[in-house]
Amino acid sequence: MEDNMKRKLIFCIAMMVSFSLLLAACGQKLISEDQAKEAGLAMINRVFDVNETEAAVTLEEQPGLSYINGVHAHLGGEDPIKYYTVKVGLLDDGNFLYYAEVNAQTGVAYRVDRNTASISLSEEQRKQADVLGNLDDFDPDSFLNIQNDAMSIVQGLIQTRLEKDVPIFRMYPDMVESDSVDFPKVRLEYIVVMENDTIYTIDLCWPSMDIIGVYNRTSDHF
Repeated sequence: MEDNMKRKLIFCIAMMVSFSLLLAACGQKLISEDQAKEAGLAMINRVFDVNETEAAVTLEEQPGLSYINGVHAHLGGEDPIKYYTVKVGLLDDGNFLYYAEVNAQTGVAYRVDRNTASISLSEEQRKQADVLGNLDDFDPDSFLNIQNDAMSIVQGLIQTRLEKDVPIFRMYPDMVESDSVDFPKVRLEYIVVMENDTIYTIDLCWPSMDIIGVYNRTSDHF
């Protein structure tokens, strides 16, 4: 009787381990490159109002994270985070016109960016940019009024290209920045919280006020 109980116990443990491994394997199933391409291009086309059909797709990974007391941390035993990059339109400098990231497990595109080098300024906009002088003289605080005035542009983009049927709960300006690559173009960043709890980071490019970035913080790979 005791031997039978031991055999049953060993069998149950083996079944539990096998089932756990099966669940883990299922949890790690990744979407295909074609699916990632479709999702990335769909978001690029919707956000930037274009009709791109071709892209270079690459599976990437980075160290996994644990979420402890509201903070992401590396503990060493996490599974790697896997995602696809979708790149469209090779430019002369080796960078790409459009870029997207797609969650490799859920298939959700959560980030798109447009290269600021592709934005041509009108003569009037160039005159505005020239007033800034040199990058060393750049003062983000001088753009606070401009950033506040442009919130209506962000609202329109949200309502026409991202969340047509979901009201905006709250929207506020965030970072103002530039660098040696973008200057005299300036990046105006906004945080948008929707009624369905989706949180977006939206970037505009001054002085053209084109949208250059959307990051859905609630659908990324964390």
